[in-house]
Amino acid sequence: MKIKLIAIPVLAIGLLTVSCKDNKKAEEEMVQKQIETIESVEESVDSTITEVHEKAVEVEEMIQELDSL
Repeated sequence: MKIKLIAIPVLAIGLLTVSCKDNKKAEEEMVQKQIETIESVEESVDSTITEVHEKAVEVEEMIQELDSL
C-alpha cells in the first residue's frame, strides 16, 4: 500500500513537469511567432516609408518645376 501512496504523488509531479515543459515550449513558439509578425510589420512599414519618401521627392520636384514657370 505504501508503494501506491508514494507512486501517485511521484507520477503527479512527473506529469506536472511534462506539462510545464509543454507550456514553456508552447509559450516559446508563441513568442517566436509574435517576433516574426513584428518583423514582418516592421518590413512593411519601412517599405511604406520609402515609397512615401519617393513620392514626396517627386512632388517636391514638380513644385519646383511649377515655380520656375
